[in-house]
Amino acid sequence: MEVNLDNAGKLKDMIVRHSRAGNTALYSEAQEQGITFSELLEELDPSPPDSKLDAFERQLMLLDIRADNPRSITMEQFFVGGGLLLLPEYILREVKRGYRMVQDPTDLVATVVRDAGPTVRPIYIKTENAKKSLGKKGTGGGAAYPRVELLYSDKEANILDRGRQFDFSYRVIRNQKLTEFRVFLWWIGAQMAYDEIDDIYDVLLNGDGTSDAATDVFNGVGGTFGYSDLVHLAMSFEVPCSMTHIIAASNDIETIVNISELKDPEAWGQRELMRRSGDYRSFLPVNARLVIAPNATATKIIGLDSRFAIRETVAQPLMIEVDKVINQKLESAVVSKESVYTIMVEGAGKLSDY
Repeated sequence: MEVNLDNAGKLKDMIVRHSRAGNTALYSEAQEQGITFSELLEELDPSPPDSKLDAFERQLMLLDIRADNPRSITMEQFFVGGGLLLLPEYILREVKRGYRMVQDPTDLVATVVRDAGPTVRPIYIKTENAKKSLGKKGTGGGAAYPRVELLYSDKEANILDRGRQFDFSYRVIRNQKLTEFRVFLWWIGAQMAYDEIDDIYDVLLNGDGTSDAATDVFNGVGGTFGYSDLVHLAMSFEVPCSMTHIIAASNDIETIVNISELKDPEAWGQRELMRRSGDYRSFLPVNARLVIAPNATATKIIGLDSRFAIRETVAQPLMIEVDKVINQKLESAVVSKESVYTIMVEGAGKLSDY
């Protein structure tokens, strides 16, 4: 089916005009609507149901800005080809791709909510009474039902601003191949993801300032972490929670992978999958995914149930300083996100401090 590019062509003419004038009004319009620049373009040029390219990608194609172009397009194409307005969104999209590429922090989060900030008073579930056996009432009355309490925390949590600053001068990047430049953006995105994983680990280890830290359940021999300790960590979760992920420093993840009981390929066929793929995350001891937190505290291993443990409150999704990219040609610009992680359910995270 041939794609009708009439709308895309008209949109291209607008983008070229705005690029040459340094006009960032479309970004401002998207921000006012609470949507991304890509989503705004999609409103202006809706994609057919079977389209392989979205509205933003069609603009890149029309302006001959394609990373997979066999002619190896350089970054200068953005500056001289009329597509400068697309550069901030291109950077943001590739950073987001890198964010999800290695270890996506959203895999560890039960829910994401929006809040204006700068602080938030988290809601959490008090589970102490809710864990009691189901109360049954007969026609003449009887036992009371267990209470599930949804409460506001006593304190507020501060929303944090996390980001990275670009210092890419036009002189340096103008002749850089687009295929090269996007690799740098992927790396930056992946690094930002690990910053957030560190934050999630810290919230579970130390509490979020409003809720308590994860309970230490280690009961083995100090200085060693073996198979029985791993099993005990998994079994310390009370239903309906169960351990879906293990977060720890790289040395502690290595310790887990090298536990002798986990080296039997007949018992753990996934180890062979890890060997073939080269990805430690494909190995699921006690059915939990392994996650490295770069700045985790040695010997403090965190288990969590990603379905219940953590809530992320977002005041500002990942964004880039559009005006600086357009007007200063990437001399200095910041990619940042404003959010905070808080604990949702007591007991959905456990610590094994060996």
